[in-house]
Formats: sequence, C-alpha cells, structure tokens
Amino acid sequence: MNFFDSFGNIISLFQRRKGAYNFGWNVVSASTQFNNFAADRQKLNMVLSNPAVLKVFSLQCDLFSMGYVCVKKDDKEIEDDPFLTLIKDPNPFTLTETQFLWDFMFWNMMGTSYAYVDSKVPEKKGNKMYFLDPSKIQWPQELREKRDKLVFSDDEIKSIKKAIITYKYDDGKTFEFPFDRLVISHDLTNTTGNFFKGPSRLDALYKIISNSEHILDSENINVRYTSKFMVGGDRQAGTITKQGMTEEEKGDIINKMDGERNVFPVNAKINIQRFVDNLANLQLPQEYLHQYFLIGNMYGIPRDVLEAYASSTYENQEKARAAHVDYCLSPKGNQFMDSFEVFFGYRAQGKNIVISWDHLPFVQVFAKEKAETKKVTIEVLNSLLQMGVDIKQANEFLGTEFKIIEKPNEPAAETQVDEGGTGTDEEIEGETS
Repeated sequence: MNFFDSFGNIISLFQRRKGAYNFGWNVVSASTQFNNFAADRQKLNMVLSNPAVLKVFSLQCDLFSMGYVCVKKDDKEIEDDPFLTLIKDPNPFTLTETQFLWDFMFWNMMGTSYAYVDSKVPEKKGNKMYFLDPSKIQWPQELREKRDKLVFSDDEIKSIKKAIITYKYDDGKTFEFPFDRLVISHDLTNTTGNFFKGPSRLDALYKIISNSEHILDSENINVRYTSKFMVGGDRQAGTITKQGMTEEEKGDIINKMDGERNVFPVNAKINIQRFVDNLANLQLPQEYLHQYFLIGNMYGIPRDVLEAYASSTYENQEKARAAHVDYCLSPKGNQFMDSFEVFFGYRAQGKNIVISWDHLPFVQVFAKEKAETKKVTIEVLNSLLQMGVDIKQANEFLGTEFKIIEKPNEPAAETQVDEGGTGTDEEIEGETS
C-alpha cells in the first residue's frame, strides 16, 4: 500500500459521523452508512466484486478494445512502424493489442493508468510494456513533495524524470525504475493537488455503489425469508391471563406445520403469514438496474448502450454506440495515443499515432447518414443554381465551398449539378463544410 493510500486509511479512522462508533472497519450508527473506497486497493476490490460496476467497466473496455491503431505520416499509414509491432505483443502475458487496449481503459476508469515501457526506442529488441496496479506503486519523497508544485526549471524536470519509483509485488519483493519510464493517462484531470495521480469518478459514486451492494444483500435476505412463516392464534376464553406460548406449544405448531397432515382441527382461529408476503412489490431488481444506469451515465455511456447490455430489447443501439465512440471513446483514445507520441518522440519525426473505430459496423451508420446529407445538399444546390442564384450566395446559404469550372471550347449551357457535383456544360467542384 503506498503512502497516499495509507494516509487515506488513517484519516478515515477519524472522519466518522457524529454518534458513530468504530469497531475495526465496521461502523455502527443510526445514520446512513457507505463503504470506504479511499485506497486504490479498496477501489479495485470494489470494482471486481460489485456486479453493476464491473458490468459498466466491462462494457466500456470491450468497446474501446475494438479500436484500430495505426501510425501515419503525411496522412499516409506506415504499416511496418515499430510501435505497431510493440503494441501487438506488448509483454509475455498480454499477447494481443486488443487486451492491451482493454487494460488501458480499465485502469483509466479507475482514475489514472500507468503504462510502464522498458525503452523509449520502440524497435529495441526485448522492449516490453506493462500496465501497473496503482496500489502497488510507492512514490519517493521527492515526488510527493512536488506533486502539487509548478515546475519551470529544466533541471527540476530532469530531476523528476530521474526519480526512482518502487513497485512492490505481492510477495514483498520490489522493482525499481525511473519515473520517465511511465506513460501516464488521467481519466479526469491531474490539477487537483497531485500531478502524478488524478481523481477517480468512483469517489463520486461511492454512495450509489454502496446502495447497489445493499440492494443485492436485501434481495438475498428477502428471498430467504419468503419461505419462512409466522403462525399465531387468538386467545381462548379463560386464558386471557396466560403470558405467551410455552415451548411445548411452539413445538407442537412447528411439528404440525411441517407434517404430512392436510387438515388440522383447532378450537381457535389461527393466522399464518409470510415474513415477506410479496417479493415483487419490493422492486429490488429494478432498483439495482437503476444503480447500473447511474454508474454507466457517470462514465458517459448512453442509456441505449447500457440497455443493450442489460436486456435483449433496445432501440437505436447502433446509433447510440456510434455516438458513444465519437463523444467518449475517441477522446480517450486520442489522449492515450498522444501520450505514446510524446514518449517515443514521434512528434519530432512528424508521425501521428491514431486509433479509430471507423471499421466497426455500428459506426458506419453515421457514414451512411453523412452520405445522405451530402446528397441532399447537392440536390438543393442544383435547385438554387437552376433558379439563377449566384454560386457564392448558394455556398453561403448551404455552408459549402463549391466552385463552378467552365469546360473549355464548349458553348455555355444551362447549369445542372448531378450527385457527383458536376454539371453538363459546367462543372462544380468542392465539398460540404
């Protein structure tokens, strides 16, 4: 456990609500109670043990891992770039690019992803890339002191890059490496008091996550109690002074209820009632699903996408997934690839590492809509030109940049634009903005 996690655990011992009593990690209080996810290890355990959170994480990671990574220079793909070889086989335990992308999104959703890269030369033989568990990272004192400090000196920057990070294994052994071997990507921001570690959305979700856990517990308890009964009878005449039932009477009722007899003669009315009369009225599954949607919404996942994974019936799933890629996954992917561009010095070489999801079927929905929009734009432009509207005014009206090019050595004729943007005697070229 690193310094910040240990400090968070110490503080959590003292930050209790008024009237609460601490017994180890359990809090006995009449006020609302929520779990403590201050430490990275606690957050990780919570994600892996809570079905609603893990479902959201898996959904996001699955979609992100479908991305296609390429390296471009002057808008042309470099198919044999060494970075592509490295990301396709980053280490002996992560043998695919898909798994590496999946792991990035998982740790990024935790707050900050730390990718260890053994060498800044991607083509170096034996180069490896690993994602690190933040709970095992031990920050040196010099970085802890500079975590919220503005740095302007080149010497200070070099000092930070050379600072030694300690990574502690489960068996107590450690691995040390310089800070500049890390490729760091934050989910939110890193300007909230720690440049090396960003905040996690899980901190804002801890009440919702705790509620989802309590709902599961409540469902388990209520399901067990649907098979339990409460049996009572009216007091008989002459027994009004009798205080409760004897153990013999209780045993007699239990034996009769569990026996094989179908008819029981009694001389007083008996009331039989379930402890949980109607499990459906509690609506626990619906409440749990509500928590799932709240968690997914916090990570920018559209409700239609969440519904597609929560049930077999959904509407506009493809459009929702395509929108999810455009507004949520693409920015994260660009951030991740930009980090590698800086790490490997690709920007100085004029190279650009790109990740896209354009090859996926559900993304083609937007491509089809764009093509239909362009077709309508050209049809409207044709109509405007036939009405005698000047091409400049038509462009201003449509937000386009078409130009009319007259064919040489041919008499002028009526201007007509087809779907390709050309006319019979005059040509219009350009594109919609």
